[in-house]
Amino acid sequence: MRVSTAGMNTQMISQALRVQSSYAEALQQQSSGVKSSSLSGLDGQAGAASGLTADISRSEHLSSQAESATSELEVAYSAVGSIVDLVQDMLTDVTAAIGESDDGTTLQATAQSALENIVSLLNTQYAGSYVFSGGATTTQPVDIDDTDYVAGTNTEYYQGGSNLRTVMLDGGASVTFGVAADADAFADALEALQTLANTTDPDTATLQSAFDLLTSSVSGLGVIQENLSSQTDTLNAVIDSQTDFQLYAGEMLDSLTTVDVATASAAASQRETLLEASFAALSSLKSVSVLNYL
Repeated sequence: MRVSTAGMNTQMISQALRVQSSYAEALQQQSSGVKSSSLSGLDGQAGAASGLTADISRSEHLSSQAESATSELEVAYSAVGSIVDLVQDMLTDVTAAIGESDDGTTLQATAQSALENIVSLLNTQYAGSYVFSGGATTTQPVDIDDTDYVAGTNTEYYQGGSNLRTVMLDGGASVTFGVAADADAFADALEALQTLANTTDPDTATLQSAFDLLTSSVSGLGVIQENLSSQTDTLNAVIDSQTDFQLYAGEMLDSLTTVDVATASAAASQRETLLEASFAALSSLKSVSVLNYL
């Protein structure tokens, strides 16, 4: 090789190496469908891709929390529905007793059974958490055997938390969900049933008081069901909006990080041809010798 061709040789080697690197990148894109295996390979789009990835992750976490809450609300709604049935059945029995078509012994046994069933429902668990215990999800909310509990005087039977649970949203907002077992509708039902279960032969005044409490309980339980339904609708709307965002952000992220395989294949083919030409030119240059001109 002549001295005058040394610089050209070096330049062509550098060019061939660049083409080879570009060809390898095109092959990687063709096989994986992504522009780069790391964010650093996205050049000026790395920041945007990183931000979108973090946003999608937060959105997925929020959706997961909202979905868990809606599942718990469904369990609570079902339990309240069962309580409504028990209270309405007791109303029928108390009405019959007031009309003297039912004896006190049967009513007492029925009240005891209903009381036990309602307590069990209020101590319902979902995924290891007590549904009606407010924020104290690991604490059993109802204990009518508590020594401080006296029917008609307080709600000392309630052992749960003083606040309901929340799902945190973007921007510091939140959605409160659920209902605690110390709600008036539950307290009224427990008071009526506790009194009837502890009375062998209730008089008219006792029966009328129980009737009034149970009637109030049914009304309050209806409001609770409405609230639980409304909370479920709110959380479902959150899930829908987050799902829409995830789809939109995912499309944006794909536009930054993925490539069309057909386009990548065409680019790889072009770069392969260019690489072959570069190596052919380099081989020809290396074969040049001053002896060829003597």
